[in-house]
Amino acid sequence: MTLLLLFLQVEGTRTVDVPNAMGAHTWFIILAVGAFLLWSLSYSIELHKEALARKKGREDLVHRKEELIDQIANLETQKESGAIAEKKYKQDLKDLKFHLAKVLEKLGTKV
Repeated sequence: MTLLLLFLQVEGTRTVDVPNAMGAHTWFIILAVGAFLLWSLSYSIELHKEALARKKGREDLVHRKEELIDQIANLETQKESGAIAEKKYKQDLKDLKFHLAKVLEKLGTKV
């Protein structure tokens, strides 16, 4: 043992380069976490786009409902003033009410 210690003192200490056994694993983990973060970002953006589309669709339906109500009121005014025939009035009113019912049905199902 003393001989070994004497030998080490004469030779001096040397450092040995050992390859990092976890190097490949580290890069795999970095890539996996990066891929997960990119997927999360993409998913979040897609949810936001869908929410904006739903909001826009609802606004369009509300606008269409208001137009139909205005058309019905205009039709009533024309009837009262005698500017429209009774048969045409009834048919137009029936069509407008049908369209209004469809719009209201869509508004009721959209949240």
